Amino acid sequence: MGIQLSLILVFLLISVSLFLLLGLNPFATEQNPLKKRRLYLAGTKLKITERIAIRFQTLFRQTGCTQKKYFVMTGASVAGGFLAGLMLFNSVDLAAVMSVCLTPTPFFYLTVKSATAAREEIEGLENTMSIITNAYAGCDDIIKAVETYVEEKNRYIPVHLRNPTPFDEFVSEIKLINPNVEHGLYRLAAKIKNRYFAEWTKMLILCYHDRRLKFALFPVIKAMNDAKSMQIESDGMMVRVWRDYLMTVGLMFSVIPMMRFSNAEWFSILSQTTIGKLLIVIMLLTALATAFYVMKITKPVNR
Repeated sequence: MGIQLSLILVFLLISVSLFLLLGLNPFATEQNPLKKRRLYLAGTKLKITERIAIRFQTLFRQTGCTQKKYFVMTGASVAGGFLAGLMLFNSVDLAAVMSVCLTPTPFFYLTVKSATAAREEIEGLENTMSIITNAYAGCDDIIKAVETYVEEKNRYIPVHLRNPTPFDEFVSEIKLINPNVEHGLYRLAAKIKNRYFAEWTKMLILCYHDRRLKFALFPVIKAMNDAKSMQIESDGMMVRVWRDYLMTVGLMFSVIPMMRFSNAEWFSILSQTTIGKLLIVIMLLTALATAFYVMKITKPVNR
């Protein structure tokens, strides 16, 4: 037992030393103090909880999932991960770790499922941005421009068939909840994951303070149009990346059940000793971390 603890301590010390020698800090983030100060004074910066809530609301809206269904899927993932861990590792501790690692599975599923809806939503986003920009160039009023678009969009649609969009929510929030236009635009940008749309909303915020900048909105829309062809080419590559990733993870964990039947002694060392359990935990955490990384790099180029 003492030797195992010593090995763990040596492993941790070597890892910390490498981080210090290479000057790596996984928690470091770039900050713009002027922007942070401006957002603080204006009261427009979104809180972390607000960003998370908007993210899940967007997923539920795009996939048609409800909060109750999501919790049911999460519970099923946790239970399935625990049972799979018991069958695979024959250890309650490792089964608990595996159930925790499989907790975000519904989030991954909804994210992948929402890609199609998000792509369709973004297809019409360019036209929406163009209409609002033209209206704003004529009236110099952001709220009125968005409200005009919403009214025109819903004019010939019966009330019971209308599907609320982030632009409908923007108008309602400004009129009924919080009249802060900057905060409303930041919430609007958070609901639609598109970097060109985010740039467009930032430009709208600048136009809110200086209307002479309104003509800078048109180049953003043109750049968004140019990015469509790039997105079509990258879709096939994203599918291949996910396929290769899942195949690699499957091969990595398939070694364990094969070892259970081919060499019981090695399997016992892997699943019963501290070092073996630590190795499996590292494998599970690595698979979870790489899943988030793959999801990040395979998102559409314009998001």
